[in-house]
Amino acid sequence: MSTSPTAVLARYTAAASLDSVPAPVVQRVKELILDHLGCALGGSRTPLARAAADVAGGGGDATVIGTSIKAAAGPAAFANAMAANALDYDDTGPTGHPGATIIPAALAVAETRHLGGGAFLLAVVVGYEVWAHIRGAIQPSWERRVLVYGNGVTQTFGAAAASARLLGLDVERTLCAFGLAGAFAPLPHDGKVGWDEPRVSWVKDNVAWPAEGGLRAALLAERGFGATREILDGERGLWIMAGSDRCDFDRMTRGVGTEFDLLGVSSKPYPCCRWLHSTVDALRQVMTEHRVEPREVGRVTVRSMAPLVDWFQIRRPATMVDAEFSVPHAVAMTLLGRPRPDWWLEANRTDPDVLALIDRVTVELDEAAQAEYAQNRNSARIPSTVAVETARGTFERSRKVCHGGPDDPMTWREIEEKFRELAEPVIGGRRAAAVLQMVAELEAVGSLDELTGALDGG
Repeated sequence: MSTSPTAVLARYTAAASLDSVPAPVVQRVKELILDHLGCALGGSRTPLARAAADVAGGGGDATVIGTSIKAAAGPAAFANAMAANALDYDDTGPTGHPGATIIPAALAVAETRHLGGGAFLLAVVVGYEVWAHIRGAIQPSWERRVLVYGNGVTQTFGAAAASARLLGLDVERTLCAFGLAGAFAPLPHDGKVGWDEPRVSWVKDNVAWPAEGGLRAALLAERGFGATREILDGERGLWIMAGSDRCDFDRMTRGVGTEFDLLGVSSKPYPCCRWLHSTVDALRQVMTEHRVEPREVGRVTVRSMAPLVDWFQIRRPATMVDAEFSVPHAVAMTLLGRPRPDWWLEANRTDPDVLALIDRVTVELDEAAQAEYAQNRNSARIPSTVAVETARGTFERSRKVCHGGPDDPMTWREIEEKFRELAEPVIGGRRAAAVLQMVAELEAVGSLDELTGALDGG
């Protein structure tokens, strides 16, 4: 029996059972699914999601969330992934946005094959675990990371694994699904997201094509489509194809199916890049402790790692995506207490009160914060210090971790509140409550059609 990384992960994918998943992991996956569905419903209102839904077209059986469109499984997964990531409110790993890729692929397969909630839940677990092991193994050095990187590469494998599990592929066909996922995975594109251009690319985290690509890989493998069975292995494996300069093959398989890396996935309490969250947390702490009002703020100084200084000081965000990657915009939204689901709206980018606060924000390099992040490489553990100057004095707080991460997780109640804020404007309170109950009791849902029927925009 082969012990190569590709073979080990394929056997795990083919043999995984819900009986072997501990109760805390099941609960966490339900939280991730509920959070994802809320983000997709909220995101369905945005121009990013509307464009993806239009391109998805019709002629299939899979729900495009928040719309009346039914599409083929692949295009539906693409559109739903785009919607889930549109607000930048979706879950994050140490890097990347795994849920926005894995869950749409699993949802589309489960719905079109009329599978139940238990099968869907297990597939999501498998998708996260395969993604996490590959991602963790092929992380480049920091020097390489700033030159070549892209989370979509590894997330394609999460979508392929979740889809393969739902389709009941045996080990041989799962190996082929992984081989196809490697061929279909997108180029690592982080260096060309648009940091040096007037606007940030709407592709940003590149979650949508990996969802469709991974799903299609599994569907083709189901039909006997041949591919390499060693995509992850050796000196010419995925790691070098993805642009990394190193690979920990032991990390790729160690503890698979028993240690559950998905417990380290973060949920986001604010609709902006995860790299900004410790800054928002520190600012909120200052506001709470010192009852700071927006009108009394003279200046806000943020001290953190280099990317926030180099890329995240957008002061006149032209689009909603620009706003999601702007420290000054997140600071203004927080100070003004604007509703979280609405941070993306044009009114919250052009309001004179917002612009006045944006102009009072400065972001500076903290060498120690940069060194700490380069070492730990976890987006939920980015040190940030915020100093707020007022006539009453300067108030300062620091955070090394952010709320929603594994060190300070959101509660089920917080995730439920976030879901309702995002879902109710799109599907109404009654259907939002029904979705919430079905996710809480997902193992008892006989067919995913029951769940997806509550998610359309009809």
